[in-house]
Amino acid sequence: MFKTLLHFRPRMRSEWLSILTAVYLLIFMNGTFWDKSSVFLKGDTLALLALGIGLLAAFIALIVSFSAKFVIKPVLIVLVLASVAGAWFMDRFGVIIDGEMIRNAMETNQAEAGHLITTTFILHMLLFGLLPVVFIIIVDIVHRPILKKVAVNLMIILPCLVVFGLAGLSNSGTFIFNIRQHKEWFRTLNPVFPMASAAGFFIGQSKEQNIVVQPLGRDAKVVDDWPVGHRKPRVTIIVVGETARAQNFQLGGYARETNPELSKRDIVYFDNTSSCGTATAVSVPCMFSVYGRKDYSHAKALATEDLVDVLGHAGIKTEWWDNNTGDKHVADRIKRTDLFQSNDPRFCAGGECLDQILVDGLNAWLDQIDGDAVLVLHQLGNHGPAYYLRYPEEFRKFVPDCRSVEFDTCTPETITNAYDNALLYTDHILSEVIDTLGAQGERLDTAMIYMSDHGESLGENGLYLHGAPYMFAPAQQTHVPFVLWMSPGLQQSSGIEQACLAAKADAPLSHDNLFHSVLGLMQVTTEVRDPALDIFANCRTGANS
Repeated sequence: MFKTLLHFRPRMRSEWLSILTAVYLLIFMNGTFWDKSSVFLKGDTLALLALGIGLLAAFIALIVSFSAKFVIKPVLIVLVLASVAGAWFMDRFGVIIDGEMIRNAMETNQAEAGHLITTTFILHMLLFGLLPVVFIIIVDIVHRPILKKVAVNLMIILPCLVVFGLAGLSNSGTFIFNIRQHKEWFRTLNPVFPMASAAGFFIGQSKEQNIVVQPLGRDAKVVDDWPVGHRKPRVTIIVVGETARAQNFQLGGYARETNPELSKRDIVYFDNTSSCGTATAVSVPCMFSVYGRKDYSHAKALATEDLVDVLGHAGIKTEWWDNNTGDKHVADRIKRTDLFQSNDPRFCAGGECLDQILVDGLNAWLDQIDGDAVLVLHQLGNHGPAYYLRYPEEFRKFVPDCRSVEFDTCTPETITNAYDNALLYTDHILSEVIDTLGAQGERLDTAMIYMSDHGESLGENGLYLHGAPYMFAPAQQTHVPFVLWMSPGLQQSSGIEQACLAAKADAPLSHDNLFHSVLGLMQVTTEVRDPALDIFANCRTGANS
Protein backbone atom coordinates (compact mmCIF):
# COMPACT_ATOMS: atom_id res chain seq x y z
CA MET A 1 0.00 0.00 0.00
CA PHE A 2 2.68 2.49 1.06
CA LYS A 3 4.80 1.64 -1.96
CA THR A 4 1.77 2.19 -4.18
CA LEU A 5 1.19 5.64 -2.67
CA LEU A 6 4.79 6.60 -3.31
CA HIS A 7 4.09 6.38 -7.04
CA PHE A 8 1.75 9.35 -6.66
CA ARG A 9 4.43 11.59 -5.16
CA PRO A 10 5.18 14.57 -7.39
CA ARG A 11 8.67 14.52 -8.88
CA MET A 12 10.62 17.72 -9.41
CA ARG A 13 14.15 18.86 -10.11
CA SER A 14 15.76 20.52 -7.08
CA GLU A 15 16.31 23.79 -8.89
CA TRP A 16 12.67 23.98 -9.95
CA LEU A 17 11.50 23.43 -6.38
CA SER A 18 13.84 26.26 -5.34
CA ILE A 19 12.45 28.57 -8.02
CA LEU A 20 8.86 27.71 -7.07
CA THR A 21 9.61 28.47 -3.41
CA ALA A 22 11.27 31.78 -4.33
CA VAL A 23 8.18 32.86 -6.27
CA TYR A 24 5.89 31.86 -3.39
CA LEU A 25 7.89 33.74 -0.77
CA LEU A 26 8.38 36.92 -2.77
CA ILE A 27 4.83 37.26 -4.06
CA PHE A 28 2.66 35.83 -1.30
CA MET A 29 4.70 36.50 1.86
CA ASN A 30 5.60 40.14 1.21
CA GLY A 31 2.31 41.97 1.37
CA THR A 32 3.71 44.78 3.53
CA PHE A 33 6.78 45.21 1.34
CA TRP A 34 4.76 45.42 -1.87
CA ASP A 35 2.23 47.77 -0.29
CA LYS A 36 5.05 50.13 0.63
CA SER A 37 6.70 49.68 -2.76
CA SER A 38 3.51 50.61 -4.60
CA VAL A 39 3.21 53.77 -2.50
CA PHE A 40 6.85 54.84 -2.66
CA LEU A 41 7.12 54.11 -6.41
CA LYS A 42 3.66 55.40 -7.30
CA GLY A 43 3.57 56.63 -10.87
CA ASP A 44 6.82 54.90 -11.80
CA THR A 45 5.63 51.59 -13.21
CA LEU A 46 9.00 50.78 -14.80
CA ALA A 47 10.80 51.14 -11.48
CA LEU A 48 8.24 48.94 -9.75
CA LEU A 49 8.56 46.33 -12.52
CA ALA A 50 12.36 46.44 -12.30
CA LEU A 51 12.16 46.03 -8.55
CA GLY A 52 9.96 42.93 -8.91
CA ILE A 53 12.17 41.35 -11.57
CA GLY A 54 15.36 42.15 -9.70
CA LEU A 55 14.15 40.80 -6.38
CA LEU A 56 12.75 37.66 -7.96
CA ALA A 57 16.12 37.03 -9.57
CA ALA A 58 17.84 37.61 -6.23
CA PHE A 59 15.46 35.28 -4.38
CA ILE A 60 15.98 32.57 -6.97
CA ALA A 61 19.77 32.94 -6.79
CA LEU A 62 19.70 32.78 -2.99
CA ILE A 63 17.46 29.74 -2.69
CA VAL A 64 19.04 27.80 -5.55
CA SER A 65 22.32 28.17 -3.64
CA PHE A 66 20.91 25.67 -1.15
CA SER A 67 19.76 23.28 -3.84
CA ALA A 68 21.76 20.27 -2.69
CA LYS A 69 20.89 16.82 -1.42
CA PHE A 70 20.12 16.65 2.34
CA VAL A 71 20.15 20.48 2.49
CA ILE A 72 17.37 21.74 0.27
CA LYS A 73 14.35 20.43 2.18
CA PRO A 74 15.36 21.63 5.69
CA VAL A 75 16.32 25.04 4.30
CA LEU A 76 13.08 25.46 2.34
CA ILE A 77 10.98 24.38 5.32
CA VAL A 78 12.69 26.93 7.60
CA LEU A 79 12.35 29.69 4.99
CA VAL A 80 8.67 29.00 4.45
CA LEU A 81 7.73 28.80 8.13
CA ALA A 82 9.79 31.89 9.04
CA SER A 83 8.28 33.84 6.14
CA VAL A 84 4.71 32.86 6.95
CA ALA A 85 5.11 33.84 10.63
CA GLY A 86 6.89 37.06 9.73
CA ALA A 87 4.24 37.99 7.17
CA TRP A 88 1.51 37.59 9.78
CA PHE A 89 3.01 40.07 12.23
CA MET A 90 4.20 42.55 9.61
CA ASP A 91 0.96 42.55 7.64
CA ARG A 92 -1.31 42.49 10.69
CA PHE A 93 0.47 44.93 13.03
CA GLY A 94 2.86 46.81 10.75
CA VAL A 95 5.85 45.79 12.87
CA ILE A 96 9.41 45.38 11.63
CA ILE A 97 11.18 42.24 12.79
CA ASP A 98 14.63 43.46 13.75
CA GLY A 99 17.07 42.27 16.41
CA GLU A 100 15.31 44.07 19.25
CA MET A 101 11.94 42.68 18.22
CA ILE A 102 13.47 39.21 18.30
CA ARG A 103 14.91 39.95 21.75
CA ASN A 104 11.41 40.89 22.93
CA ALA A 105 10.04 37.64 21.56
CA MET A 106 12.78 35.62 23.26
CA GLU A 107 12.21 37.31 26.62
CA THR A 108 8.42 37.16 26.68
CA ASN A 109 6.43 34.84 28.92
CA GLN A 110 3.79 32.28 28.08
CA ALA A 111 0.83 34.51 28.91
CA GLU A 112 2.11 37.37 26.78
CA ALA A 113 2.88 35.07 23.87
CA GLY A 114 -0.58 33.56 24.17
CA HIS A 115 -2.16 36.89 23.24
CA LEU A 116 -0.31 36.81 19.92
CA ILE A 117 -0.60 33.11 19.10
CA THR A 118 -4.31 33.25 18.35
CA THR A 119 -6.63 30.87 16.55
CA THR A 120 -6.43 33.03 13.44
CA PHE A 121 -2.65 32.96 13.57
CA ILE A 122 -2.66 29.17 13.83
CA LEU A 123 -5.03 28.89 10.87
CA HIS A 124 -2.76 31.25 8.92
CA MET A 125 0.24 29.05 9.71
CA LEU A 126 -1.63 25.89 8.74
CA LEU A 127 -2.87 27.27 5.44
CA PHE A 128 0.15 29.21 4.24
CA GLY A 129 2.87 27.36 6.12
CA LEU A 130 1.97 23.77 6.78
CA LEU A 131 0.50 23.00 3.35
CA PRO A 132 3.60 24.19 1.44
CA VAL A 133 5.81 22.38 3.97
CA VAL A 134 3.88 19.15 3.43
CA PHE A 135 4.40 19.55 -0.30
CA ILE A 136 8.12 20.10 0.20
CA ILE A 137 8.32 17.00 2.40
CA ILE A 138 6.49 14.64 0.07
CA VAL A 139 7.90 15.85 -3.24
CA ASP A 140 10.37 13.44 -4.77
CA ILE A 141 13.33 15.66 -5.59
CA VAL A 142 15.40 14.62 -8.57
CA HIS A 143 19.08 15.40 -7.98
CA ARG A 144 21.78 15.46 -10.62
CA PRO A 145 25.30 14.13 -10.03
CA ILE A 146 27.26 16.54 -7.87
CA LEU A 147 29.43 18.14 -10.56
CA LYS A 148 26.51 18.55 -12.93
CA LYS A 149 24.40 19.96 -10.10
CA VAL A 150 27.03 22.60 -9.33
CA ALA A 151 27.20 23.52 -13.01
CA VAL A 152 23.41 23.77 -13.39
CA ASN A 153 23.04 25.76 -10.18
CA LEU A 154 25.70 28.21 -11.35
CA MET A 155 23.95 28.50 -14.71
CA ILE A 156 20.91 29.74 -12.78
CA ILE A 157 22.58 31.76 -10.03
CA LEU A 158 25.00 33.80 -12.14
CA PRO A 159 22.45 35.06 -14.70
CA CYS A 160 20.05 35.84 -11.83
CA LEU A 161 22.71 37.94 -10.13
CA VAL A 162 23.29 39.77 -13.41
CA VAL A 163 19.55 40.44 -13.77
CA PHE A 164 19.44 41.63 -10.15
CA GLY A 165 22.33 44.03 -10.77
CA LEU A 166 20.92 45.38 -14.03
CA ALA A 167 17.47 45.85 -12.50
CA GLY A 168 19.01 47.85 -9.67
CA LEU A 169 21.17 49.96 -11.97
CA SER A 170 18.29 50.67 -14.33
CA ASN A 171 16.52 52.75 -11.69
CA SER A 172 19.30 53.30 -9.19
CA GLY A 173 18.50 56.96 -8.62
CA THR A 174 14.86 56.20 -7.81
CA PHE A 175 15.74 53.32 -5.53
CA ILE A 176 18.49 55.19 -3.65
CA PHE A 177 16.27 58.23 -3.15
CA ASN A 178 13.39 56.18 -1.76
CA ILE A 179 15.62 54.07 0.46
CA ARG A 180 17.05 57.24 1.98
CA GLN A 181 13.60 58.75 2.41
CA HIS A 182 11.99 55.57 3.72
CA LYS A 183 14.58 53.69 5.74
CA GLU A 184 12.02 51.14 6.87
CA TRP A 185 11.23 50.05 3.29
CA PHE A 186 13.64 47.15 2.79
CA ARG A 187 13.42 46.17 6.45
CA THR A 188 10.03 44.72 5.55
CA LEU A 189 11.50 42.41 2.87
CA ASN A 190 10.51 38.97 4.11
CA PRO A 191 12.26 36.68 5.08
CA VAL A 192 15.56 38.37 4.21
CA PHE A 193 15.66 41.10 6.85
CA PRO A 194 13.99 39.09 9.67
CA MET A 195 16.34 36.15 9.22
CA ALA A 196 19.40 38.39 8.98
CA SER A 197 18.22 40.10 12.18
CA ALA A 198 17.78 36.72 13.87
CA ALA A 199 21.29 35.68 12.86
CA GLY A 200 22.70 38.93 14.22
CA PHE A 201 20.77 38.52 17.46
CA PHE A 202 22.00 34.99 18.15
CA ILE A 203 25.58 35.91 17.27
CA GLY A 204 25.32 38.79 19.74
CA GLN A 205 23.82 36.47 22.35
CA SER A 206 26.77 34.12 22.07
CA LYS A 207 29.20 36.99 22.58
CA GLU A 208 27.31 38.13 25.70
CA GLN A 209 27.61 34.79 27.48
CA ASN A 210 31.01 35.60 28.98
CA ILE A 211 30.34 39.19 30.01
CA VAL A 212 31.56 40.07 33.51
CA VAL A 213 29.71 42.88 35.27
CA GLN A 214 31.95 45.85 36.06
CA PRO A 215 31.40 47.93 39.22
CA LEU A 216 29.86 51.39 38.99
CA GLY A 217 29.62 54.18 41.53
CA ARG A 218 31.34 52.38 44.39
CA ASP A 219 32.10 55.84 45.81
CA ALA A 220 28.39 56.57 46.24
CA LYS A 221 27.20 57.93 49.58
CA VAL A 222 24.29 59.91 50.93
CA VAL A 223 25.31 63.49 51.76
CA ASP A 224 22.81 65.37 53.88
CA ASP A 225 23.01 68.51 55.98
CA TRP A 226 20.70 66.94 58.54
CA PRO A 227 22.57 64.96 61.26
CA VAL A 228 22.08 61.22 61.22
CA GLY A 229 18.93 60.36 63.15
CA HIS A 230 17.56 63.92 62.88
CA ARG A 231 15.57 63.46 59.71
CA LYS A 232 12.96 61.00 58.50
CA PRO A 233 13.99 58.14 56.23
CA ARG A 234 13.71 59.15 52.59
CA VAL A 235 11.70 56.73 50.41
CA THR A 236 11.18 56.93 46.65
CA ILE A 237 8.97 54.61 44.63
CA ILE A 238 9.82 54.37 40.94
CA VAL A 239 6.90 53.11 38.90
CA VAL A 240 8.05 51.79 35.53
CA GLY A 241 5.05 52.11 33.25
CA GLU A 242 4.34 49.77 30.37
CA THR A 243 3.29 50.90 26.89
CA ALA A 244 1.75 54.19 28.05
CA ARG A 245 1.96 56.87 25.40
CA ALA A 246 1.91 60.54 26.34
CA GLN A 247 -0.48 61.38 23.53
CA ASN A 248 -3.36 59.79 25.48
CA PHE A 249 -2.54 61.32 28.85
CA GLN A 250 -5.08 63.87 30.03
CA LEU A 251 -2.29 65.59 31.97
CA GLY A 252 -0.66 66.42 28.63
CA GLY A 253 -3.78 67.86 27.03
CA TYR A 254 -5.62 64.76 25.80
CA ALA A 255 -9.33 65.56 25.54
CA ARG A 256 -10.48 62.48 27.42
CA GLU A 257 -10.33 62.14 31.20
CA THR A 258 -7.71 59.43 31.38
CA ASN A 259 -6.09 60.99 34.48
CA PRO A 260 -9.02 62.13 36.65
CA GLU A 261 -7.36 61.09 39.90
CA LEU A 262 -3.82 62.31 39.21
CA SER A 263 -5.29 65.63 38.09
CA LYS A 264 -6.42 66.13 41.70
CA ARG A 265 -2.99 65.33 43.19
CA ASP A 266 -0.18 67.82 43.72
CA ILE A 267 2.09 66.49 41.00
CA VAL A 268 4.41 67.73 38.30
CA TYR A 269 3.85 66.31 34.83
CA PHE A 270 6.77 66.55 32.40
CA ASP A 271 5.10 66.76 29.02
CA ASN A 272 8.11 66.50 26.70
CA THR A 273 9.78 63.22 27.63
CA SER A 274 11.30 60.73 25.19
CA SER A 275 11.98 57.05 25.66
CA CYS A 276 15.29 55.28 25.15
CA GLY A 277 13.72 52.56 23.02
CA THR A 278 10.41 51.36 21.66
CA ALA A 279 10.31 48.00 23.46
CA THR A 280 10.64 46.84 27.05
CA ALA A 281 13.79 44.80 26.44
CA VAL A 282 15.61 47.98 25.41
CA SER A 283 13.94 50.74 27.39
CA VAL A 284 13.89 49.21 30.87
CA PRO A 285 17.63 48.44 31.12
CA CYS A 286 18.42 51.71 29.35
CA MET A 287 16.31 53.71 31.84
CA PHE A 288 18.38 52.40 34.73
CA SER A 289 21.70 52.53 32.90
CA VAL A 290 24.36 55.20 33.26
CA TYR A 291 24.57 55.24 29.48
CA GLY A 292 22.34 57.63 27.58
CA ARG A 293 20.34 56.48 24.59
CA LYS A 294 23.05 57.41 22.10
CA ASP A 295 25.72 55.43 23.97
CA TYR A 296 23.55 52.55 25.15
CA SER A 297 23.82 48.97 23.96
CA HIS A 298 22.52 45.74 25.42
CA ALA A 299 26.04 44.38 25.88
CA LYS A 300 27.21 47.54 27.70
CA ALA A 301 24.20 47.37 30.01
CA LEU A 302 24.96 43.76 30.88
CA ALA A 303 28.60 44.62 31.52
CA THR A 304 27.96 47.56 33.86
CA GLU A 305 26.19 47.94 37.19
CA ASP A 306 23.16 50.22 37.06
CA LEU A 307 21.13 52.67 39.14
CA VAL A 308 19.85 50.16 41.68
CA ASP A 309 23.42 48.95 42.29
CA VAL A 310 24.69 52.50 42.86
CA LEU A 311 21.86 53.14 45.32
CA GLY A 312 22.91 50.00 47.16
CA HIS A 313 26.52 51.18 47.30
CA ALA A 314 25.21 54.33 49.01
CA GLY A 315 23.55 52.20 51.68
CA ILE A 316 20.02 52.68 50.39
CA LYS A 317 17.68 49.69 50.66
CA THR A 318 16.60 48.89 47.09
CA GLU A 319 14.03 46.36 45.87
CA TRP A 320 12.24 45.48 42.63
CA TRP A 321 8.65 44.24 42.40
CA ASP A 322 7.71 42.96 38.95
CA ASN A 323 4.28 42.52 37.39
CA ASN A 324 5.53 42.34 33.83
CA THR A 325 7.90 39.97 32.04
CA GLY A 326 10.89 40.51 34.28
CA ASP A 327 13.46 43.14 35.15
CA LYS A 328 15.63 42.56 32.04
CA HIS A 329 18.69 41.99 34.29
CA VAL A 330 18.40 45.40 35.96
CA ALA A 331 17.70 43.82 39.37
CA ASP A 332 20.11 40.88 39.13
CA ARG A 333 21.98 41.98 42.26
CA ILE A 334 19.16 43.24 44.51
CA LYS A 335 16.08 41.70 46.10
CA ARG A 336 13.46 41.02 43.44
CA THR A 337 9.88 39.77 43.74
CA ASP A 338 8.04 38.48 40.66
CA LEU A 339 4.47 39.21 41.65
CA PHE A 340 3.09 38.00 38.33
CA GLN A 341 4.02 34.46 39.40
CA SER A 342 1.97 34.62 42.59
CA ASN A 343 -1.33 33.42 41.07
CA ASP A 344 -3.19 35.45 43.69
CA PRO A 345 -6.87 34.85 42.72
CA ARG A 346 -7.81 38.38 43.79
CA PHE A 347 -5.71 39.88 41.00
CA CYS A 348 -4.41 37.12 38.73
CA ALA A 349 -5.78 34.92 35.95
CA GLY A 350 -4.21 33.20 32.97
CA GLY A 351 -0.66 33.86 34.11
CA GLU A 352 -1.12 37.64 34.36
CA CYS A 353 -2.09 39.95 37.22
CA LEU A 354 -3.81 43.30 37.46
CA ASP A 355 -1.48 46.06 38.64
CA GLN A 356 -3.39 46.33 41.92
CA ILE A 357 -1.09 43.54 43.09
CA LEU A 358 1.75 46.08 43.12
CA VAL A 359 -0.08 48.24 45.66
CA ASP A 360 -1.49 45.42 47.78
CA GLY A 361 1.60 44.92 49.93
CA LEU A 362 2.91 48.47 49.81
CA ASN A 363 1.72 49.59 53.25
CA ALA A 364 3.26 46.57 54.94
CA TRP A 365 6.55 47.19 53.15
CA LEU A 366 6.60 50.85 54.16
CA ASP A 367 5.80 50.00 57.78
CA GLN A 368 9.07 48.09 58.14
CA ILE A 369 11.25 50.78 56.51
CA ASP A 370 13.62 52.42 59.00
CA GLY A 371 16.15 53.95 56.61
CA ASP A 372 16.45 55.44 53.13
CA ALA A 373 14.89 53.15 50.52
CA VAL A 374 13.94 52.90 46.86
CA LEU A 375 11.30 50.49 45.56
CA VAL A 376 10.75 49.86 41.85
CA LEU A 377 7.28 48.78 40.73
CA HIS A 378 7.25 47.37 37.18
CA GLN A 379 3.73 47.56 35.77
CA LEU A 380 1.89 45.40 33.27
CA GLY A 381 0.21 48.68 32.37
CA ASN A 382 -1.08 48.90 28.81
CA HIS A 383 0.68 45.92 27.35
CA GLY A 384 -1.09 44.95 24.13
CA PRO A 385 -2.76 43.62 22.22
CA ALA A 386 -4.98 42.48 25.12
CA TYR A 387 -5.67 45.97 26.47
CA TYR A 388 -9.08 44.81 27.75
CA LEU A 389 -7.39 42.46 30.22
CA ARG A 390 -5.40 45.27 31.84
CA TYR A 391 -8.27 46.79 33.84
CA PRO A 392 -11.16 45.51 35.97
CA GLU A 393 -14.79 45.94 35.01
CA GLU A 394 -15.28 49.14 37.02
CA PHE A 395 -12.76 50.94 34.81
CA ARG A 396 -14.64 50.30 31.55
CA LYS A 397 -15.43 53.98 31.21
CA PHE A 398 -14.87 54.29 27.47
CA VAL A 399 -17.18 51.88 25.64
CA PRO A 400 -17.61 49.94 23.52
CA ASP A 401 -14.09 48.65 24.08
CA CYS A 402 -12.30 46.06 21.98
CA ARG A 403 -12.56 42.75 23.85
CA SER A 404 -10.24 40.79 21.59
CA VAL A 405 -6.60 40.46 20.63
CA GLU A 406 -7.72 40.19 17.00
CA PHE A 407 -7.62 43.87 16.03
CA ASP A 408 -9.27 43.23 12.67
CA THR A 409 -12.45 42.26 14.55
CA CYS A 410 -12.52 45.66 16.29
CA THR A 411 -12.96 49.19 15.03
CA PRO A 412 -10.19 51.76 15.63
CA GLU A 413 -12.47 53.53 18.09
CA THR A 414 -13.00 50.46 20.25
CA ILE A 415 -9.27 49.71 20.26
CA THR A 416 -8.58 53.22 21.52
CA ASN A 417 -11.36 52.88 24.09
CA ALA A 418 -9.75 49.74 25.53
CA TYR A 419 -6.33 51.39 25.55
CA ASP A 420 -7.69 54.48 27.31
CA ASN A 421 -9.45 52.34 29.92
CA ALA A 422 -6.09 50.74 30.73
CA LEU A 423 -4.58 54.23 31.14
CA LEU A 424 -7.48 55.15 33.41
CA TYR A 425 -6.61 52.15 35.58
CA THR A 426 -2.94 53.17 35.68
CA ASP A 427 -4.10 56.62 36.81
CA HIS A 428 -5.87 54.91 39.71
CA ILE A 429 -2.86 52.76 40.60
CA LEU A 430 -0.51 55.75 40.63
CA SER A 431 -2.94 57.73 42.76
CA GLU A 432 -3.10 54.85 45.22
CA VAL A 433 0.70 54.80 45.42
CA ILE A 434 0.72 58.54 46.11
CA ASP A 435 -1.97 58.28 48.78
CA THR A 436 -0.20 55.35 50.45
CA LEU A 437 3.06 57.29 50.57
CA GLY A 438 1.30 60.42 51.79
CA ALA A 439 -0.25 58.50 54.68
CA GLN A 440 3.27 57.71 55.91
CA GLY A 441 4.15 61.40 56.25
CA GLU A 442 4.57 61.29 60.01
CA ARG A 443 7.57 58.96 59.77
CA LEU A 444 8.80 59.03 56.15
CA ASP A 445 9.69 61.65 53.54
CA THR A 446 8.42 60.17 50.31
CA ALA A 447 8.29 60.59 46.55
CA MET A 448 6.94 58.79 43.49
CA ILE A 449 8.42 58.88 40.01
CA TYR A 450 6.41 57.39 37.14
CA MET A 451 7.92 56.90 33.70
CA SER A 452 6.63 54.68 30.94
CA ASP A 453 9.14 52.47 29.13
CA HIS A 454 7.79 53.28 25.66
CA GLY A 455 4.60 54.23 23.90
CA GLU A 456 2.24 52.46 21.52
CA SER A 457 0.82 52.77 18.02
CA LEU A 458 -2.95 52.40 17.75
CA GLY A 459 -3.33 52.15 13.99
CA GLU A 460 -1.71 55.43 12.94
CA ASN A 461 -0.19 54.93 9.47
CA GLY A 462 -1.14 51.27 9.65
CA LEU A 463 1.04 50.60 12.72
CA TYR A 464 -0.06 48.78 15.86
CA LEU A 465 1.70 47.86 19.11
CA HIS A 466 5.35 48.98 19.46
CA GLY A 467 8.92 47.97 18.73
CA ALA A 468 9.55 50.01 15.58
CA PRO A 469 13.26 50.72 14.97
CA TYR A 470 13.99 53.96 16.81
CA MET A 471 15.36 55.85 13.83
CA PHE A 472 11.93 55.99 12.21
CA ALA A 473 9.62 55.12 15.09
CA PRO A 474 6.56 57.39 15.28
CA ALA A 475 6.16 59.79 18.20
CA GLN A 476 3.36 57.60 19.56
CA GLN A 477 6.03 55.00 20.42
CA THR A 478 8.72 57.35 21.80
CA HIS A 479 6.80 60.17 23.56
CA VAL A 480 6.12 58.90 27.07
CA PRO A 481 4.48 60.24 30.25
CA PHE A 482 6.63 61.28 33.22
CA VAL A 483 4.96 62.09 36.57
CA LEU A 484 6.59 63.29 39.80
CA TRP A 485 5.03 63.55 43.25
CA MET A 486 6.88 64.62 46.41
CA SER A 487 5.57 64.80 49.94
CA PRO A 488 5.76 68.21 51.66
CA GLY A 489 8.22 66.72 54.14
CA LEU A 490 10.58 65.60 51.39
CA GLN A 491 10.42 68.97 49.68
CA GLN A 492 11.35 70.65 52.96
CA SER A 493 14.11 68.27 54.02
CA SER A 494 15.71 68.14 50.58
CA GLY A 495 15.29 71.81 49.76
CA ILE A 496 13.62 70.98 46.42
CA GLU A 497 11.24 73.65 45.15
CA GLN A 498 8.32 72.04 43.34
CA ALA A 499 7.39 75.37 41.71
CA CYS A 500 10.82 75.42 40.09
CA LEU A 501 10.27 71.94 38.66
CA ALA A 502 6.78 72.85 37.45
CA ALA A 503 8.24 75.84 35.61
CA LYS A 504 10.44 73.42 33.64
CA ALA A 505 7.68 70.89 32.95
CA ASP A 506 7.80 71.54 29.20
CA ALA A 507 11.58 71.20 28.92
CA PRO A 508 12.82 68.29 26.77
CA LEU A 509 13.63 65.32 28.99
CA SER A 510 14.23 61.63 28.37
CA HIS A 511 15.02 58.32 30.01
CA ASP A 512 18.59 59.61 30.20
CA ASN A 513 17.51 61.79 33.14
CA LEU A 514 16.22 58.99 35.37
CA PHE A 515 19.56 57.60 36.57
CA HIS A 516 20.96 60.97 37.62
CA SER A 517 17.70 62.43 38.93
CA VAL A 518 16.99 59.53 41.29
CA LEU A 519 20.48 59.86 42.71
CA GLY A 520 19.89 63.58 43.10
CA LEU A 521 16.51 63.06 44.76
CA MET A 522 18.03 60.59 47.23
CA GLN A 523 20.95 63.00 47.75
CA VAL A 524 23.55 60.51 46.63
CA THR A 525 26.90 61.90 45.59
CA THR A 526 29.11 59.90 43.24
CA GLU A 527 31.42 60.56 40.33
CA VAL A 528 28.99 58.86 37.95
CA ARG A 529 26.13 61.27 38.67
CA ASP A 530 25.86 64.03 36.05
CA PRO A 531 24.21 67.14 37.57
CA ALA A 532 23.33 68.35 34.07
CA LEU A 533 20.95 65.39 33.74
CA ASP A 534 19.55 65.68 37.28
CA ILE A 535 16.21 67.52 37.04
CA PHE A 536 16.46 68.49 40.73
CA ALA A 537 19.95 70.00 40.58
CA ASN A 538 18.88 73.57 39.85
CA CYS A 539 15.73 73.50 41.93
CA ARG A 540 17.22 73.33 45.43
CA THR A 541 17.40 76.09 47.99
CA GLY A 542 19.49 76.81 51.06
CA ALA A 543 22.20 74.49 52.26
CA ASN A 544 21.05 71.65 49.95
CA SER A 545 21.45 73.58 46.72
